[in-house]
Amino acid sequence: MRALILAAGLGSRFKSQKAKVLHTILGKPMLWYVLRTLRELNIREIGVVVSHQAEEVKKVFEGEDGIFFFHQENPKGGTADAVISALDFWRDYQDYLLVINGDSPLVKSQTIKNMQRYIQLVEEYENIKLSALLLSGFLPDPTGYGRVVKDQSGNVIKIVEEKDATIEEKQIREINGGVYFFYCPHLLDVIFSIQPSPKSGELYLTEAIALMHKKGYVVRSFMAEDQAEVMGVNNRWELAIAENVIRLRILEGLAKEGNTIHQPETVWIEPSVVLEGEVEIEPGVALRGNTKIGKGVRIGRGSVIENSVVEEGAIIEPYSIVRDSHIKSGAIVGPFAHIRNHSVIGEGSHIGNFVEVKASEIGSHVNAKHLAYIGDAQIGDRTNIGAGVVFANYDGKQKHRSKVGQNAFIGSNSLIIAPITLGDYSYIAGGSVINKNIEEGDLAIARAELRILKGKGKEKLL
Repeated sequence: MRALILAAGLGSRFKSQKAKVLHTILGKPMLWYVLRTLRELNIREIGVVVSHQAEEVKKVFEGEDGIFFFHQENPKGGTADAVISALDFWRDYQDYLLVINGDSPLVKSQTIKNMQRYIQLVEEYENIKLSALLLSGFLPDPTGYGRVVKDQSGNVIKIVEEKDATIEEKQIREINGGVYFFYCPHLLDVIFSIQPSPKSGELYLTEAIALMHKKGYVVRSFMAEDQAEVMGVNNRWELAIAENVIRLRILEGLAKEGNTIHQPETVWIEPSVVLEGEVEIEPGVALRGNTKIGKGVRIGRGSVIENSVVEEGAIIEPYSIVRDSHIKSGAIVGPFAHIRNHSVIGEGSHIGNFVEVKASEIGSHVNAKHLAYIGDAQIGDRTNIGAGVVFANYDGKQKHRSKVGQNAFIGSNSLIIAPITLGDYSYIAGGSVINKNIEEGDLAIARAELRILKGKGKEKLL
């Protein structure tokens, strides 16, 4: 089977300079979801009709196998004009062409698979070759959608738009979902007979249904099980609704796979995120990008994890941020910690309250539990970093690295000025400013002399 995605629309109701299909849902362009649905069906030949911001759309999806782009000269030419723009893709194809709008991210692959099966059953048991099968749905309020008009046998005779519908036709609650299977020889037979709309001048693909009926071809509709599938995305509010539907679908799937999600209405998990099972996610969590969460991980309220790996048994305490980093098994991060820039937190290490780790490798069973900045550093196993420690990694022109050995101790409020090396079992006394290498096992103290002036404190305060 071949599929054709209509992605050339201006999306004027979005009030945006960006092509509608590039607006994101859970961090992915809207068109990505349509392509994913087709990939789940193992469709290897996919045509995409583009026009507005065509190069931008191509750039986002360049490198994907089996995608062929076709340019619609007039983005206001209509859906039939878009299909004609891709004529070389389907003209000689002697099978069914799936046509789907690029702003249909809610359509499920299983629904399309069921439509395929229905076509086969009709041919097998009724001995009828369907010319077209369209996805439809029943809505309590169908206002604004094209109505599916049928004859007494249940065959579709036309699709009538709201503005053109009679009073009787407006009572029809079955609406067009914008997903079609067309038998290509029959589509080719009618598509060039479509006349421009007298109101907009566009060539509407829905007119092909009426023309097929007039030629005696058989057209049927297929009811969507989930009525959300027939929802279009024509403005930013509908985009928000679609995003919420997809978000809840993802959360439902993850919960059924054995993960606990508290207050799912507050949780954001993007489609590329992987949970390995028995993960517990508290309210307000956001998991973004290519993130992988290991078995038994607990993620505290309000935390954000992006493009990162969190291994089995780790704990992310509330309101922590982890970006582009790796948290190893059994580590504890947070609360209110910030791990970023390809940092690695070793097994069993504890990065605690208001600690920031940037571009650093933290060994196993390291403790940095309070108010520290660790930047561009390599920290050995079992080292302790006290409250208020700062690794000064920037000299105003470039960044420098620090290396701390195993079993070292850096006392509270110390300043470590890079580039520097602190050996194994080195001990930095609290409040020290260290700007020279410290050898293994040495104790370093660098403090200004303490002076006590009797009575002067009270004198200054009065």
